[in-house]
Amino acid sequence: MSTEPLDAAILVIEDDKFNIKLLTEACRSMGCRVSSAMDGEAGVEAFEGSAPDLVLLDVMLPKMDGFGVLARIRAHPERGDTPVVMVTALQNADDRARALELGADDYVGKPFRLGDLRSRVRSVIEMRRMQAEFGSL
Repeated sequence: MSTEPLDAAILVIEDDKFNIKLLTEACRSMGCRVSSAMDGEAGVEAFEGSAPDLVLLDVMLPKMDGFGVLARIRAHPERGDTPVVMVTALQNADDRARALELGADDYVGKPFRLGDLRSRVRSVIEMRRMQAEFGSL
């Protein structure tokens, strides 16, 4: 996998300030621009007001849970295919299955290793870019 800077916009939707800082620093270290929202409703508003290349989404959020946010992202008429990686403490198979059924591209459990998170972020973004490139042939 490449180690080139990603030059991608990432939206972090997470209610824990420490985790926002951790995810932001991990993404910036890969050359990404990062914005964040601390609850589900603000996350949907941030998504609708921008065009992120990837969303890192917690499940347990105030005002609207991550499953609701994911459903709203997937229903967006222009950007419903934006990659979404769930980053959550929910580790059971039912939650993982629900996220994937709703259209999540990946599911990362907390606590996570930064190297693993970076690899998954890079993989999802690069895969989407390859799909866009080959889809336009």
